[in-house]
Amino acid sequence: MGRPHTRRGIEFLPIELTSLYGSEYIGAFCLATDRYALIPRDANEKFQRILEENLRVPAYRVNVGTSPIIGILAAGNSHGLLLPFFTLPEELEQLKRDLGVEVAVLQSIKTALGNMILANDKAAIVHNDFTRDEVKVIEDVLDVEVVKGSLGGISLVGSVAVTNNRGALLHPLTSDEEVEWVSQVLKVRADVGTVMMGSHFLRVAMVLNSNGALIAPTTTGPELARIEQVLFLS
Repeated sequence: MGRPHTRRGIEFLPIELTSLYGSEYIGAFCLATDRYALIPRDANEKFQRILEENLRVPAYRVNVGTSPIIGILAAGNSHGLLLPFFTLPEELEQLKRDLGVEVAVLQSIKTALGNMILANDKAAIVHNDFTRDEVKVIEDVLDVEVVKGSLGGISLVGSVAVTNNRGALLHPLTSDEEVEWVSQVLKVRADVGTVMMGSHFLRVAMVLNSNGALIAPTTTGPELARIEQVLFLS
């Protein structure tokens, strides 16, 4: 656990099956980048240890607006972090102090930022309803190009896709043309896949960065193989 392994000269990254609060929806509660990870204040120490060993970044404990569903409410990459308008001042100050990256509140009625923004360190794809001013804030905080779009008719791109700086995994109703478009925008390989025995909602079942991933335990062997192939093959 926590160490890359090789097979015929190809590096594979650590993937761990785990849950939090007895729930498979670990991605709803956590956010990870190649620089930091965020977990709820009351997450157990074993979960924090597993995350830090596999993703190889420090995990910081915080809630967002007193809520533990960080992965749904916040969006970020290694350059910055975006938070919803109801983030408490003390939460904002803690994150600015701990993370050492740009941290900002998006002053918008849109609050499920993790579901609406799909970002790596190269670019971001966001919900079509973001205004021009909101897109500018996202660009400035994450320090990447931002493009509006949907995947297979779903505008909540952050809920049905995951990405790191190696690849992007998209829900299976994404068309071939959209897969290619995502690959060009995010500047990584892209393909479709599922989690948890066929679920299209990839984000809530995974916490990942370019170093490794934590994944919901009911994810099947073939699903894990696809995740590894798309997101972690060197």
